[in-house]
Amino acid sequence: MQYYWTLGSVLRTSRVGEKDKRLVLFSRELGRITALVRGAAAPDTHWATSFEPFSLLYLRLYERSSYFVVTGAEERVVYARILSSLSRSLKGMAVNQLVECFAGPSVQEPSLFAHHVSALSHLNLASTTEHEDLVFLQFCLTLLSELGFGLSGLNCVTCGSPIDGPAYFSVTDNGFHCERCCDASERGPLSPELVCFLRNPEGPLDHRRTLAGIALVTRLLTEVAGRLGVGPSFEKLARNTTTLFRFS
Repeated sequence: MQYYWTLGSVLRTSRVGEKDKRLVLFSRELGRITALVRGAAAPDTHWATSFEPFSLLYLRLYERSSYFVVTGAEERVVYARILSSLSRSLKGMAVNQLVECFAGPSVQEPSLFAHHVSALSHLNLASTTEHEDLVFLQFCLTLLSELGFGLSGLNCVTCGSPIDGPAYFSVTDNGFHCERCCDASERGPLSPELVCFLRNPEGPLDHRRTLAGIALVTRLLTEVAGRLGVGPSFEKLARNTTTLFRFS
């Protein structure tokens, strides 16, 4: 029997019977995996308060035919401030759901794992709703880059040329247009500040532009989900994101 040690973030949990828990984990060494923790749901066990979302654990486990079994754990970090706020919890759940949707099963993705942990850490420290929303947008843009659809260089979906001047977003084409290819039905160009942030998601951005950015990347992730064959599982998340951030 082969044992593994891995650092893992708990994405989602569910009960199995009266005493056990099933975890969906994003692991630095093993990628997205499902693991069973025997006795973790029993109220008198020392593991009763562990293995919850927004926990970072160092785990010892072994592999069964279609899942892993946890045999030991050391708690490294619990992002307690995420749990203390409904707003932060909902956005943290959205981050976890994005990882669960797009991370390949049992595919090692250390860079995405690092970005995921960083996003939870920044969300845990966020002091305002505006900061929470900015953290979510940054993670979505990082996720697009990790999937190979980054926006560091914006190209027009019609002519294919790099967009150096004003950029327009086409809802019909679900992509960006240059000034030459945009049509009269499209709204005005995106603000230079938002275009700059989409290309390099660092630094400040006002809240109105942050929400506009989240609306854009949600549409782009919907298209990417279709290309990667995870469209149906992403649809519910996209609807929830629209409600959570109150844009249409």
